[in-house]
Amino acid sequence: MIFQGADFSRLIIVFVSQGILIVLFSILALKIIKRNRTRPHLALVLFYILLSLGFVLNIVYVLLAPTNDSILLRTVYVFSVFFIAFSFVFNLLFIIILLSLEFSTRKLVVIVLVYGAVCLTIYLIPEGITFSPTWVPTYSFVLFIVLYVYFTVFMTIPTLYYSNRLYRMFEAENLKKRLRLYLVGFIMIIGAIYGAIYFITTDNVLFKSIYGVFALIFEVTAALLIYYGLGRKL
Repeated sequence: MIFQGADFSRLIIVFVSQGILIVLFSILALKIIKRNRTRPHLALVLFYILLSLGFVLNIVYVLLAPTNDSILLRTVYVFSVFFIAFSFVFNLLFIIILLSLEFSTRKLVVIVLVYGAVCLTIYLIPEGITFSPTWVPTYSFVLFIVLYVYFTVFMTIPTLYYSNRLYRMFEAENLKKRLRLYLVGFIMIIGAIYGAIYFITTDNVLFKSIYGVFALIFEVTAALLIYYGLGRKL
Protein backbone atom coordinates (compact mmCIF):
# COMPACT_ATOMS: atom_id res chain seq x y z
CA MET A 1 0.00 0.00 0.00
CA ILE A 2 1.23 3.50 -0.82
CA PHE A 3 0.14 4.96 2.50
CA GLN A 4 1.27 2.13 4.72
CA GLY A 5 3.83 3.37 7.22
CA ALA A 6 3.83 6.88 5.79
CA ASP A 7 3.24 9.75 8.21
CA PHE A 8 0.23 11.95 7.58
CA SER A 9 2.12 15.27 7.39
CA ARG A 10 4.42 13.91 4.67
CA LEU A 11 1.46 12.68 2.63
CA ILE A 12 -0.25 16.06 2.92
CA ILE A 13 2.91 17.81 1.69
CA VAL A 14 3.53 15.39 -1.18
CA PHE A 15 0.04 14.87 -2.59
CA VAL A 16 -1.92 17.96 -1.56
CA SER A 17 0.61 20.77 -1.18
CA GLN A 18 2.89 19.77 -4.03
CA GLY A 19 -0.05 18.91 -6.27
CA ILE A 20 -1.46 22.41 -5.81
CA LEU A 21 1.98 23.95 -6.34
CA ILE A 22 2.52 22.04 -9.58
CA VAL A 23 -0.71 23.50 -10.99
CA LEU A 24 0.02 27.01 -9.68
CA PHE A 25 3.64 27.13 -10.89
CA SER A 26 2.63 25.79 -14.31
CA ILE A 27 -0.08 28.44 -14.66
CA LEU A 28 2.31 31.23 -13.64
CA ALA A 29 4.97 29.98 -16.06
CA LEU A 30 2.42 29.99 -18.90
CA LYS A 31 1.24 33.48 -17.98
CA ILE A 32 4.80 34.81 -18.01
CA ILE A 33 5.71 33.17 -21.31
CA LYS A 34 2.57 34.59 -22.94
CA ARG A 35 3.30 38.14 -21.73
CA ASN A 36 7.09 38.31 -21.97
CA ARG A 37 9.72 36.25 -23.77
CA THR A 38 12.69 38.33 -22.71
CA ARG A 39 15.77 36.66 -21.21
CA PRO A 40 15.01 37.56 -17.59
CA HIS A 41 11.44 36.31 -17.85
CA LEU A 42 12.54 33.07 -19.52
CA ALA A 43 14.85 32.52 -16.55
CA LEU A 44 11.90 32.97 -14.18
CA VAL A 45 9.83 30.58 -16.28
CA LEU A 46 12.56 27.94 -15.89
CA PHE A 47 12.51 28.56 -12.13
CA TYR A 48 8.80 27.72 -11.97
CA ILE A 49 9.05 24.81 -14.41
CA LEU A 50 11.95 23.10 -12.64
CA LEU A 51 10.23 23.47 -9.28
CA SER A 52 7.12 21.87 -10.78
CA LEU A 53 9.17 19.06 -12.33
CA GLY A 54 10.82 18.35 -8.99
CA PHE A 55 7.43 18.14 -7.28
CA VAL A 56 6.06 15.87 -10.04
CA LEU A 57 9.00 13.49 -9.62
CA ASN A 58 8.52 13.51 -5.85
CA ILE A 59 4.89 12.41 -6.29
CA VAL A 60 6.03 9.74 -8.76
CA TYR A 61 8.62 8.60 -6.21
CA VAL A 62 5.97 8.10 -3.52
CA LEU A 63 3.69 6.27 -5.96
CA LEU A 64 6.56 3.97 -6.98
CA ALA A 65 7.58 3.20 -3.38
CA PRO A 66 5.60 -0.09 -3.25
CA THR A 67 7.80 -1.49 -6.05
CA ASN A 68 10.81 -1.56 -3.69
CA ASP A 69 13.04 -1.09 -6.73
CA SER A 70 16.06 0.41 -4.97
CA ILE A 71 17.88 1.76 -8.02
CA LEU A 72 14.74 3.25 -9.59
CA LEU A 73 13.51 4.84 -6.38
CA ARG A 74 16.88 6.31 -5.42
CA THR A 75 17.31 7.73 -8.92
CA VAL A 76 13.84 9.29 -9.04
CA TYR A 77 14.21 10.78 -5.58
CA VAL A 78 17.65 12.30 -6.22
CA PHE A 79 16.44 13.91 -9.43
CA SER A 80 13.30 15.23 -7.73
CA VAL A 81 15.23 17.08 -5.03
CA PHE A 82 17.94 18.06 -7.54
CA PHE A 83 15.45 19.87 -9.80
CA ILE A 84 13.93 21.68 -6.81
CA ALA A 85 17.32 22.85 -5.52
CA PHE A 86 18.68 23.60 -9.00
CA SER A 87 15.67 25.73 -9.94
CA PHE A 88 16.83 28.55 -7.68
CA VAL A 89 19.80 29.35 -9.90
CA PHE A 90 17.32 30.62 -12.50
CA ASN A 91 15.69 32.86 -9.93
CA LEU A 92 19.17 34.29 -9.27
CA LEU A 93 19.83 34.69 -12.99
CA PHE A 94 16.50 36.49 -13.32
CA ILE A 95 17.78 39.25 -11.02
CA ILE A 96 21.27 39.28 -12.54
CA ILE A 97 19.88 39.75 -16.06
CA LEU A 98 17.52 42.49 -14.88
CA LEU A 99 20.54 44.35 -13.54
CA SER A 100 21.93 44.39 -17.09
CA LEU A 101 25.26 43.11 -15.84
CA GLU A 102 27.83 42.18 -18.45
CA PHE A 103 27.00 38.49 -18.42
CA SER A 104 27.25 36.97 -21.89
CA THR A 105 25.10 33.99 -22.83
CA ARG A 106 28.20 31.81 -22.58
CA LYS A 107 28.89 33.03 -19.04
CA LEU A 108 25.29 32.41 -18.03
CA VAL A 109 25.49 28.87 -19.40
CA VAL A 110 28.70 28.27 -17.43
CA ILE A 111 26.99 29.51 -14.25
CA VAL A 112 24.07 27.14 -14.82
CA LEU A 113 26.37 24.17 -15.49
CA VAL A 114 28.55 24.87 -12.44
CA TYR A 115 25.55 25.28 -10.15
CA GLY A 116 24.00 22.13 -11.59
CA ALA A 117 27.17 20.08 -11.07
CA VAL A 118 27.60 21.33 -7.50
CA CYS A 119 23.96 20.71 -6.67
CA LEU A 120 23.95 17.16 -8.06
CA THR A 121 27.23 16.35 -6.31
CA ILE A 122 25.74 17.42 -2.98
CA TYR A 123 22.89 14.94 -3.30
CA LEU A 124 25.34 12.17 -4.18
CA ILE A 125 27.32 12.52 -0.93
CA PRO A 126 27.89 8.96 0.35
CA GLU A 127 25.31 8.04 2.99
CA GLY A 128 23.87 11.53 2.77
CA ILE A 129 20.38 10.14 2.18
CA THR A 130 19.07 7.03 3.87
CA PHE A 131 15.68 5.41 3.37
CA SER A 132 13.34 3.65 5.74
CA PRO A 133 11.78 0.27 4.83
CA THR A 134 8.81 2.22 3.43
CA TRP A 135 11.14 4.52 1.46
CA VAL A 136 10.79 7.62 3.60
CA PRO A 137 14.05 9.59 3.07
CA THR A 138 16.17 11.00 5.88
CA TYR A 139 19.13 13.35 5.47
CA SER A 140 22.34 12.89 7.44
CA PHE A 141 23.60 15.75 9.58
CA VAL A 142 26.44 16.27 7.08
CA LEU A 143 24.04 16.62 4.14
CA PHE A 144 21.81 18.89 6.25
CA ILE A 145 24.73 21.27 6.91
CA VAL A 146 26.01 21.13 3.32
CA LEU A 147 22.56 21.95 1.94
CA TYR A 148 22.13 24.88 4.33
CA VAL A 149 25.55 26.21 3.34
CA TYR A 150 24.78 25.71 -0.36
CA PHE A 151 21.45 27.55 -0.26
CA THR A 152 22.82 30.31 1.96
CA VAL A 153 26.11 30.99 0.16
CA PHE A 154 25.13 30.22 -3.44
CA MET A 155 21.45 31.21 -3.52
CA THR A 156 20.18 33.36 -0.65
CA ILE A 157 23.08 35.79 -0.21
CA PRO A 158 23.69 36.43 -3.96
CA THR A 159 19.96 36.89 -4.65
CA LEU A 160 19.56 39.37 -1.79
CA TYR A 161 22.78 41.16 -2.78
CA TYR A 162 21.82 41.62 -6.43
CA SER A 163 18.22 42.47 -5.45
CA ASN A 164 19.55 45.27 -3.26
CA ARG A 165 21.61 46.58 -6.18
CA LEU A 166 18.52 46.42 -8.38
CA TYR A 167 16.49 48.28 -5.76
CA ARG A 168 19.05 51.09 -5.68
CA MET A 169 19.04 51.21 -9.48
CA PHE A 170 15.24 51.63 -9.69
CA GLU A 171 14.09 55.23 -9.52
CA ALA A 172 10.34 54.77 -9.89
CA GLU A 173 8.60 54.10 -6.57
CA ASN A 174 6.19 51.58 -8.14
CA LEU A 175 9.15 49.47 -9.31
CA LYS A 176 10.69 49.59 -5.85
CA LYS A 177 7.38 48.49 -4.33
CA ARG A 178 7.14 45.57 -6.73
CA LEU A 179 10.72 44.57 -5.99
CA ARG A 180 9.86 44.56 -2.28
CA LEU A 181 6.97 42.20 -3.04
CA TYR A 182 9.33 39.98 -5.00
CA LEU A 183 11.82 39.94 -2.10
CA VAL A 184 9.15 38.97 0.42
CA GLY A 185 8.14 36.16 -1.93
CA PHE A 186 11.73 34.99 -2.35
CA ILE A 187 12.38 35.03 1.41
CA MET A 188 9.21 33.03 2.00
CA ILE A 189 9.97 30.37 -0.60
CA ILE A 190 13.64 30.00 0.38
CA GLY A 191 12.46 29.79 3.99
CA ALA A 192 10.13 26.96 2.97
CA ILE A 193 13.11 25.19 1.40
CA TYR A 194 15.15 25.52 4.59
CA GLY A 195 12.14 24.14 6.44
CA ALA A 196 11.82 21.22 4.01
CA ILE A 197 15.48 20.27 4.49
CA TYR A 198 15.03 20.26 8.26
CA PHE A 199 11.73 18.37 7.86
CA ILE A 200 13.53 15.54 6.04
CA THR A 201 16.42 15.54 8.53
CA THR A 202 14.63 15.74 11.87
CA ASP A 203 12.42 13.28 13.75
CA ASN A 204 10.67 16.14 15.57
CA VAL A 205 7.00 15.23 15.23
CA LEU A 206 5.76 18.66 16.33
CA PHE A 207 7.81 20.48 13.68
CA LYS A 208 6.71 18.04 10.97
CA SER A 209 3.05 18.65 11.86
CA ILE A 210 3.42 22.43 11.90
CA TYR A 211 5.44 22.52 8.70
CA GLY A 212 2.94 20.27 6.94
CA VAL A 213 0.21 22.82 7.61
CA PHE A 214 2.05 26.06 6.86
CA ALA A 215 4.37 25.01 3.99
CA LEU A 216 1.61 25.24 1.37
CA ILE A 217 0.50 28.69 2.57
CA PHE A 218 4.07 29.97 2.45
CA GLU A 219 4.86 28.53 -0.97
CA VAL A 220 1.62 29.61 -2.66
CA THR A 221 1.96 33.13 -1.24
CA ALA A 222 5.63 33.26 -2.24
CA ALA A 223 4.95 32.14 -5.81
CA LEU A 224 2.26 34.79 -6.25
CA LEU A 225 4.39 37.55 -4.71
CA ILE A 226 7.31 36.72 -7.02
CA TYR A 227 4.96 36.73 -10.02
CA TYR A 228 3.06 39.92 -9.17
CA GLY A 229 6.22 41.60 -7.96
CA LEU A 230 8.50 41.32 -10.98
CA GLY A 231 7.33 38.31 -12.95
CA ARG A 232 4.22 39.70 -14.59
CA LYS A 233 5.73 42.77 -16.19
CA LEU A 234 8.39 45.43 -15.77
